Amino acid sequence: MFRVLGVVLALVVAVALVVKRVNYGLALIIGALILGVASGLSPHQLLGVLSVTLRDRVTIDLVLITSLIPILASCMKETGMIDGLIKGVKRALMGRGVLAMMPALMGALPMPGGALLSAPLIDEESETLGLSKEERSFVNVWFRHWNFFVYPLSSSLILLAGLTGFSLYTLILMNILPVVLYLTLGYLVSIRGIEEKNRPEKHGDPKALTHILLGVSPILLTVVLNLAGVHMAAALLMGIASTFLIGKVAPRKALKLLVRGFDWRIPFAIIGVMYFRGMIEHTDVFSEVYPYLSAVGLPILLLLLVMDWVIGFATAMPSAGIAMVFPIALVSLGSLNLAVVGILYSTLIFAYLISPMHLCLILTVEYYKARLHSVYKKLIPTALASYLIFLAFFTLMGCLLP
Repeated sequence: MFRVLGVVLALVVAVALVVKRVNYGLALIIGALILGVASGLSPHQLLGVLSVTLRDRVTIDLVLITSLIPILASCMKETGMIDGLIKGVKRALMGRGVLAMMPALMGALPMPGGALLSAPLIDEESETLGLSKEERSFVNVWFRHWNFFVYPLSSSLILLAGLTGFSLYTLILMNILPVVLYLTLGYLVSIRGIEEKNRPEKHGDPKALTHILLGVSPILLTVVLNLAGVHMAAALLMGIASTFLIGKVAPRKALKLLVRGFDWRIPFAIIGVMYFRGMIEHTDVFSEVYPYLSAVGLPILLLLLVMDWVIGFATAMPSAGIAMVFPIALVSLGSLNLAVVGILYSTLIFAYLISPMHLCLILTVEYYKARLHSVYKKLIPTALASYLIFLAFFTLMGCLLP
């Protein structure tokens, strides 16, 4: 019984710390220690689990990859490639096209507070087209979050692949159809009905495509190399090197950009994630939890979904939710097929999307001076409808899988 209470306490403390904006790596390390102590592990054994975690190949790969992704984004910004990309898109598109494209492009760049990059970029067109503050907020939030489902450089997807053992690109293929429906639904409820009156005819700018291709070339290079079999970390290094070549960055400045783009909190968070997973596996604590779950009389998957919603909504941090839910799901269900992974992952993302703690939502509403409850009138029904589409898709997939 004491070990069961230890599991509950570990999860509650970890979630509470993340809600308080404590680095979720530290929150998970504390949660793992609580779990270990409740399971009767000695200090030597606690350190032993940490040692195994730090030497694990998956931990090393995830630390390298998630450290390099923000560096790539930072180098693209500092060398002016993002500005060039924005310029190219604005030359190629105008009106309704810009509204969806700008948040989508900025969503591909893993930067804290990225919503503030795209919000000003659609402001002018939104004003011209007569969108309210709340409508602008919805567009900016909705169209930037496709990346969680199909973007190869999404830290959440990369972490999910590492924890479940599925290939990153298998997870992406799994999500393509539902994310197309997600974007289509967002378009139907926010952009389709906008009238473009008295707009001058837009002629193609031959330089626009050049700006766009140059702007996305480091990302394309990284993904193509990884698909060709190059390790993601090595592919990211080559993508970073390409920003220096295209931006004609001197070696001394390049070193400064690398240092400036590194964020220690991200690899530290990964260590916390993997330590928490390792502690769950080492203690085998869920062998004692099963009888209590059975006594409740509810399917384990349903209990995991409830946990998904609570953690995703409370923390508004998908990676923290992945770190807590999926190790538990693995030991509770024995194994995970793609359908179950899709259901659990999409639940986390949609709980995060509508959470009042969601940083992108907070920053967007603040920027436009919108009313949150008015934004929610469109965001929550659309998110729930989209979530039901994801659930139906993955349930059908589960019926078809052997």
